[in-house]
Amino acid sequence: MANRYIEAARVYHEVTKHSYTSVRSSPHYLDWDIRPAAYKIYPDAGALALPRELELSAIPTLEAIGANPALSTDAAVGIEALTRILFCTGGLTRSKRVGGEDYHFRAAASAGALYPVEMYVASGEVEGLEPALYHFSPADLKLRGLRRGDWRAMLARATAGRPSIARARAIVIFTSIFWRSAWKYRARAYRYCFWDVGTMLANLLVAACAEGIGLEIFTAFVDSELDALLGLDPDREGCAALVALGASADAPGVSPAHDAFPFEAIPLSAREVTYEALVKFNRETRLESEAEVAAIADATLDAAVLRTTSSGLLKFDPIMPENALGLGETILRRGSTRRFARAAIRAEELQAIAESARMNWRADFAPIIDVYLIVNAVDRMTPGAYFFDREARAFELIRAGEFRGEAGYLCLEQPLGMDCSALIVYMADLERALAASGNRGYRNAHLEAGILGGRAYLAAYALGRGATGLTFYDDDTSRFLTPHAAGKSPILMVAVGVPHATIAEEALR
Repeated sequence: MANRYIEAARVYHEVTKHSYTSVRSSPHYLDWDIRPAAYKIYPDAGALALPRELELSAIPTLEAIGANPALSTDAAVGIEALTRILFCTGGLTRSKRVGGEDYHFRAAASAGALYPVEMYVASGEVEGLEPALYHFSPADLKLRGLRRGDWRAMLARATAGRPSIARARAIVIFTSIFWRSAWKYRARAYRYCFWDVGTMLANLLVAACAEGIGLEIFTAFVDSELDALLGLDPDREGCAALVALGASADAPGVSPAHDAFPFEAIPLSAREVTYEALVKFNRETRLESEAEVAAIADATLDAAVLRTTSSGLLKFDPIMPENALGLGETILRRGSTRRFARAAIRAEELQAIAESARMNWRADFAPIIDVYLIVNAVDRMTPGAYFFDREARAFELIRAGEFRGEAGYLCLEQPLGMDCSALIVYMADLERALAASGNRGYRNAHLEAGILGGRAYLAAYALGRGATGLTFYDDDTSRFLTPHAAGKSPILMVAVGVPHATIAEEALR
């Protein structure tokens, strides 16, 4: 019953909080001699080169964010479509050499550009691809074969008989290698690993939409069965989510029996540092039986306490999708803005970015995230703190005022929060999440925030704006947004606005 011991989540959350005092009393210096490698490599596994001449979709990004195709048996999945989805989710989009070191940029945002997430594919009915379990290698755009056979029945069993897993044409499995993120962020890295899975899921959602392929996300599964199939050491690499892609008309046959994992990966570092708080809490989130999985799958949340102000709701007509960039161009352009210009964006642009927070996808967990904003410079909006009502698609002013200084302070005193047009703060009532799903609910809150943050990134870049993810002083952020956000904890921040480079480029024209 480890997952139901929710005091573990409370303790982990408390001991990994940032405060003005904690970041000064416990400084951390990066040991570059043991920096983990950015790619997981199976040197002895057979490699299958994926198509490289990819024509990425030109569907308007905002349209792809707002849609979600049905899980229809009419939508076939071919190897080219699968390749585009994998590339847009976690592919290597470009590289840059700075100071004698190569920097690799991926399709989705990652905290600290550390990329702790690995992707595996269990193919069942993919045209041009043998049914098998593969590891996706973004560095060379290849699949490496790990186990032959159709593993859908086994994965359906691990998810307590979920039919969309059993009948999926392919299943994408996301894992996190904790050390990659913990090298910089120590025990708090567990939170960031789930942010990163979420940002990649945000990309996968729009990429599958562009292909007309429906999907469903699952976070409840028997961990030990996934560990055995993928050859994971659960204290070092944990499975975070499964995604069923497409739907087959026929149920799969019996999956093969599997023995010990047949391949060794190259070590990431000469030495790894273990953070006991992270490892201990990960153990407390594990589900060890189908009964446990069934008990939390599709769990409903306790009713939320609604708090309103007398200011009313403010809503704008969002930018039309055809007036923003196409999906392929957006993904290739996406980065993380390092400096904002303190310039205003239009209210219609912020409306489109905020509306990306609608949960219009299928998943086995209920939405828990609430969206708050600190508006610094948005035309036709009073500067101040806002709540964004996801159902009404409208802003509620909860505190008027010029809060650039406060925004900069809350995100660990970084100028990004002060200089951006708006700082989006994704908040969650963690007690509601824990009551519904146990410690797994804590993971889901961070994963959902990552999805919403990833969608905000895509919307911002599609509009020619910039975005960057930020961490924060936990309790100070909650206090700033109280009383409206009473009982809620910040999960992720995303700053959006006008990149400083944009202003410089316009001045030269």
